[in-house]
Amino acid sequence: MADVLAFGAHPDDLEIGCGGTLALLAAQGREVVMVDFTRGEMGTRGTVEERRVEATDAARVLGAASRLNLELPDGFLPFRDPATGIASREIAVARVVELIRAHRPRLLLANYPSDAHPDHVIVGEVVKQARYLAGLKKWHGTNDRHRPDLLLQYFEHEQHPPTCVVDVSRTFEQKQAAIRCHKSQLHDPARAEPQTALSRPDFLERRAARDRFFGAQVGVDFAEPFFTQAPPKITDPMSLLA
Repeated sequence: MADVLAFGAHPDDLEIGCGGTLALLAAQGREVVMVDFTRGEMGTRGTVEERRVEATDAARVLGAASRLNLELPDGFLPFRDPATGIASREIAVARVVELIRAHRPRLLLANYPSDAHPDHVIVGEVVKQARYLAGLKKWHGTNDRHRPDLLLQYFEHEQHPPTCVVDVSRTFEQKQAAIRCHKSQLHDPARAEPQTALSRPDFLERRAARDRFFGAQVGVDFAEPFFTQAPPKITDPMSLLA
């Protein structure tokens, strides 16, 4: 059982997109399970083993209860299992449904389904689809049906008008520390690999600027933006003042 299931396409997506919120939830005593769709093997920098160790370290920094990897092919949109002919998207939906039913979370987090990276798009679409299917009695699987109450979708390359923002001022440095665990992806003059957006010397500063911008919208130091398919349900309007 988990309170929160958080999904990302690659081993650093969750830290970059919503690491502060995950750390905040864990600090509140929520059981957070992080799930990566791929091992990031198509990434320009780093090896699969490096990225596995980095992801484990980052999850520990954020306070997550565990971190799983679906081991789907990075850049998996055209992939089909040669033995069955089943598309990887179908495989992903089935696996996410089973994870939702097994862990029975109230909250899901996943990529927003509009982004420059096609894998981010697919994760957002797959998790949205799986959330619905997990609640159908007749959907095949081994666990009882369960539909989480809320799906929060976070932004990476693209920024969109958010439905809500989460004040992560208390956990912002924790988020930055988790991102720094992904050393193979960040600036390191000693590495001979090609440069990427993440390996720019000012990458962390740029991400901080985004969270500071959204924090300024609500009068706090740092905030992470999210989109929800429907407006969040409020039972106590005064809770908005918290």
